[in-house]
Amino acid sequence: MKKLQRILPVLFSLIIISFVPCFGQNSYRDTWQKPEAIMDTIGVKQGMVIGEAGAGEGYFTFWLSKRVGEKGKIYTNDIKESVLHQIKKRCEREGINNITTILGKQNDPFFPEGELDMVVMMLAFHEFKNPVKWLENVKASLNPEAPLVIIERDPEKTGSGWGHFMKKDEILETVKKANFELVRIETFLAKDTIFIFRLKTSEM
Repeated sequence: MKKLQRILPVLFSLIIISFVPCFGQNSYRDTWQKPEAIMDTIGVKQGMVIGEAGAGEGYFTFWLSKRVGEKGKIYTNDIKESVLHQIKKRCEREGINNITTILGKQNDPFFPEGELDMVVMMLAFHEFKNPVKWLENVKASLNPEAPLVIIERDPEKTGSGWGHFMKKDEILETVKKANFELVRIETFLAKDTIFIFRLKTSEM
């Protein structure tokens, strides 16, 4: 019994240690999501103003916030007020001042007009009910040459039975309907693929 009493605190500590990283920027997800590599690839720099759509609880939001720095700004959007509340609370706890949450609608992110140097969607685009309409509504928020970045789970890497993410051809065809053109595709991630678009010159 005494031996068990000595072991239990150690076991409890190990359990806590194993779970704590999941809530921080050193989580297990970081090892395969590679947020730093994504930001390098898509060109996130200090001072940029970025709109993140479908941010959820803010996994990528806080990576973006750190990269753009005090002179930059992140407008983080979702249609669920509860997840935006969690982002706000974390900002308060950690003294983060460069994140503004925006409650959007299914077809409109409500990003500020003409301010964004980039729009990013992390594992969110497949959830949009009317993605073409949403893309039409985001155009007014983009600065000239601002990229539109879609990061989606790739069924060819994870198997067709994993989730309900969009296939490559579906993404390309959908975005094309809103008059965006493909700049390039990045495939270095283990589970996801990165699509980088921009508005066609005729709309700039």
